[in-house]
Amino acid sequence: MNDPQAAAGKATGLTFSNLDPQKQRRVLDESYREFAERGYNQASINRIVGRLDIAKGSLFQYFGSKEGLFKHLFRRAVDEIKTPLRAIRDADTAEAFPQRLKRVFAASAAFAKAHPFLWGIYRRMLTQEDFPLRATLLSEVRAEALTFFRELIELGQQQGFVRAELDPATAAFIIEATLDRALTAQDSPVLDAGLGLSSDPHTRQARLDALAEALCQGFSIPEAHKGDCNA
Repeated sequence: MNDPQAAAGKATGLTFSNLDPQKQRRVLDESYREFAERGYNQASINRIVGRLDIAKGSLFQYFGSKEGLFKHLFRRAVDEIKTPLRAIRDADTAEAFPQRLKRVFAASAAFAKAHPFLWGIYRRMLTQEDFPLRATLLSEVRAEALTFFRELIELGQQQGFVRAELDPATAAFIIEATLDRALTAQDSPVLDAGLGLSSDPHTRQARLDALAEALCQGFSIPEAHKGDCNA
C-alpha cells in the first residue's frame, strides 16, 4: 500500500532539489541562522521567508512543516560533514592511523568553524533537553560518528598500527567523546579550560594535533616505527 505521507515527502524534497543551487543555498543559510540564533521553539518561519522574500507557502511546499525543514537541515549537515571524513578514511588505506586521526580532527574543527550556524544548532541541542527531536537526531549523529571511528580503528588494526586486542567500540567512544569536547571548546573559553582550543588558529591546530597524538599513543603498538605520532 502506498504511503501518502512518504509520497508527499518525496514530492517536497524533489521540489526543493529542483531549485537553482544558489537559491537552495540561501534558503538553507537563512534557515540555519534562524534555528541557531533562536532555537527550535522560538524559530519563526515568517522571519525566514521575510529575509528570503519568498511566500511562506513555498517553504511548506519544500519541506512540509517546520519540523520537516529542521530535519532536512540536520540530516543535510550530517551528510556534509561525512563527505570530508570519508575522503580521509578512504583516500589512502596505507596511511598510518595516527596521521589519519590527526587529519580527521583537523577536518572536523575546520567544518565547525566554517559552519557557525550549524554548529550553533548542534550546541543548542546538546544543552537544551526540551529541544524537539533532540533524542532522535542526536542518536543519529552519535551512531554515525561511532560507526566511522570504529571503522577507522578496525582499519588501523588491519594495518598493524592499533593493538589487535583493543575493542573498536570502546576506542571509538573515547575518540568521539574527545573530539566532541574539543570542538565545543573551540568557541568556549570556559570549556577550553586553558588548553588553547579557543585561541588563535595556529594554537588551536597544535592542540588538536596534541589530542590526536595522545590518543594514538595510547592505542599504538609500542614499536618506534609503528604509529609514530611525530612522523
